[in-house]
Amino acid sequence: VFARGWVSNPWGFCMADRVLYGDGDGDSSSSSLLLPRPKNRFEVLEAYGRHVDYEEQMWDPVKIRRFMTKAVSHLFAGEPNAKRYRVALDDIAGLPKKLMAKDPNLFEKQPPLSELIMDAALKHLSEEVLYRSPEESWEKLVWEEEEMERKKNVVSSVVLSGSRNNGEDASSDVVASEMRSTSKSLIQEWQISRKEEEKNYCGDD
Repeated sequence: VFARGWVSNPWGFCMADRVLYGDGDGDSSSSSLLLPRPKNRFEVLEAYGRHVDYEEQMWDPVKIRRFMTKAVSHLFAGEPNAKRYRVALDDIAGLPKKLMAKDPNLFEKQPPLSELIMDAALKHLSEEVLYRSPEESWEKLVWEEEEMERKKNVVSSVVLSGSRNNGEDASSDVVASEMRSTSKSLIQEWQISRKEEEKNYCGDD
């Protein structure tokens, strides 16, 4: 179950080591031997692009490209336009076989896989998503869970109060009204709270 969760949303575990073990400060002797951690998903795609270009030079793109694109297909799970990004990767994965069947020279003129993957990400995903740091992603996830729990408690209390005082019809109207009042996007609310925190921080300086 844990493995399936990681595969379906790998960025959701980007803060796992720091949250569970306090790892990530970069001060330990063991961490100095490791490569620098990516600051965001844009850097992840840059590093992964170098890897896939090397792999396609070593092996037949017709056979391995789909495996290469699949590895980053869920990197933006849950983000706006993530599905469009996955569809674009699926199209990229099928290019070698499609072009080689028509004319091998057509495939030779194609950009490297790293460029195709990056173009798909830049086309379908916002800068806020691409450059959001692991810390910001973790804060956003925690904030969304707290908001969902808060709204769930509010709706539950309204339903209970309405059913006791005014009957089911009245409670339904109250619930609908409450849901409309809390329909604002969680992501927009989180962004607003982040901006306020940044303003307060700058004010303290």
